[in-house]
Amino acid sequence: MATINKTTHDGYIWTKQDCPICKIPPKQFLGTRGGRSHREGLGVEAEIWACEKCGLIFPNPMPFPENGLGQHYDLDADDYFQHHDKDEKIENARSLVQKAEELLGRRGKILDVGVGRGEILLVAKERGWDVSGVEPSETFADYAEKHTGARIWRQPVEDAELPDGEFDVIILGAVLEHLYDPDKVIENIARALKVGGLLYLDVPNERGLYFRIGNVYQKLRGRKWTVNLAPTFTPFHVIGFSPKSLRLLLSKYSLSPAAWTVYAGTSLVPSGRGIIGFVESVASKLVTALSSVGENGTYIETWARKS
Repeated sequence: MATINKTTHDGYIWTKQDCPICKIPPKQFLGTRGGRSHREGLGVEAEIWACEKCGLIFPNPMPFPENGLGQHYDLDADDYFQHHDKDEKIENARSLVQKAEELLGRRGKILDVGVGRGEILLVAKERGWDVSGVEPSETFADYAEKHTGARIWRQPVEDAELPDGEFDVIILGAVLEHLYDPDKVIENIARALKVGGLLYLDVPNERGLYFRIGNVYQKLRGRKWTVNLAPTFTPFHVIGFSPKSLRLLLSKYSLSPAAWTVYAGTSLVPSGRGIIGFVESVASKLVTALSSVGENGTYIETWARKS
């Protein structure tokens, strides 16, 4: 009897898969996430697994939105980003572009992947860069194109027909964890970069102390839950990296870190109701503070140069 690799239910196409980086089946089951395995019942329950070779974390089977990415992201840009401070995002974009100029030693062609409202494109254009973007969400692409005048590829970056060796800098900030085939994404981006060009990446460190302690806490409470990823509810994180798995993926495509930081960020658990909610919030803040040591932080940031 043939193995059934796909089923469709709850708005998703559930597809069994191997590790996107190592191409081998995952063997380490971390727990379930979403639906009845979420403190607020968000999303649909998914099984979360890890590759024993590289440590990459991902759902298996993977829940692909039945109606495409628009099922998650075709929202009004201002509504989706309503909790984002626009002035703060502009300042962050300015710092990012300035760092690109410092590492590259000049200005040139910059491609922002997942443009959102286009803050990076606006800042880079003001500073004299030739700007372009990739944005599969039609509503986000419309917004960015209207406000920046930049060319926007309206496809997933792994499918976008980007010109070979065209860009000096490609920005992939807080995006890769949302994409279903990170290997193909980095392959396509590396091909589009000039030799000596830079890729900026910012992803959660799903092997950080916050996640490890969170998973232990769930087990102590007698749950088979995991706190890794969010494949069927916002922010729709479907791939979880660690320093090891990210370095391995970059090296496959001749990308070497020119700058590398693992940082703690802020606590991910809001103040909850009752004694348990209060204790969880305080514990999360303590774990976040402790995670600043070594590569135990909650986020990874790197600038990788193509050789």
